Amino acid sequence: MNDVKSDLVFPYGQAKCSGSIKLQADDFKVVEQLGFDFTGAGEHLFLYIQKTGLTTHELINLIAEKLSVPARQIGYSGLKDKHAITRQWLSVQLPGCKQIPDITETDQFQILQTHWHDRKLRVGVHKSNQFDIKVRNVTGNDSQLSSTIESIRCYGFANYFGEQRFGARGDNVEQALRILNNRHKSKRMTRTKRSLLISSLRSELYNRILSKRISREIWQQPIDGDVFVLAGSQSVFAESLSSEINRRYREFDIHSGVSLFGTGDSRLSLSAMDIENEIFAANAEICETLLNQNLKRSFRANRAVTKNLEVQYFPEQAEIHIQVELKKGSYLTTLLNHFVSLT
Repeated sequence: MNDVKSDLVFPYGQAKCSGSIKLQADDFKVVEQLGFDFTGAGEHLFLYIQKTGLTTHELINLIAEKLSVPARQIGYSGLKDKHAITRQWLSVQLPGCKQIPDITETDQFQILQTHWHDRKLRVGVHKSNQFDIKVRNVTGNDSQLSSTIESIRCYGFANYFGEQRFGARGDNVEQALRILNNRHKSKRMTRTKRSLLISSLRSELYNRILSKRISREIWQQPIDGDVFVLAGSQSVFAESLSSEINRRYREFDIHSGVSLFGTGDSRLSLSAMDIENEIFAANAEICETLLNQNLKRSFRANRAVTKNLEVQYFPEQAEIHIQVELKKGSYLTTLLNHFVSLT
């Protein structure tokens, strides 16, 4: 099993504290924020559900069974943790239905709101997630905790893919190389499984590139040859360094883009391209496997930004309490790893 974070470099130094999360359900609370209004009409019933002890897919199957509809008629935006108390939206397509049906709740889920809408909920359309987290059994040196938190507020945190991308045992990369390069096995694989394995390979390369950039102290400013990801729209553009680009970078209007490997022109040049090519050359098998999947190269921002970050350390209880809002695509565990190593 690989420790995904063990060889990654963090911009404010390695965490000197360690601790555990999810020791009990109410240690980990997540609230999904959609960021759009409902039409009030249409054939898609949106359900705002609080769940515990269920994965999102298990919840979907329960709702499908209770409403006697195929699970494919139920949409979701993001996957939420099983061992936690989470609130998220689902949509259920109910053609011709004029009244909200009765759904028998259980100890594991409760329906908090219902709304009609004209479109199915699609993966990745939510705006953000709000977290309320407890880290327990904290040990180690806490002398740099407050300064690291303040640095994160000022400069953001490294937008690494979290452990979830690499599987419960951390072996998704090894599985991907073995299965995707075996034509017989790969033909029998489901689309979902294939997507997970491909994502793990791209995430591995991304994390290595970002770690290399941070190890060379490329963090609080862009470098020659960068492409840029526009905050909000996630559109990508290339432009030479200038005082205006540096200002926009400092103000989080743009971020440096790091490749999600695939075919096509990278648009990178100079120092930025050299760093990525160094990583690609050292991971030739991963690159060749991805090229065989005919994926187009895209980009992910190098930084993530916190909103309303509050961290309290209680040494007597050996606990750290964290409240924060993160935009979709950012990993809470990645944020935590900047100041506490999770065990």
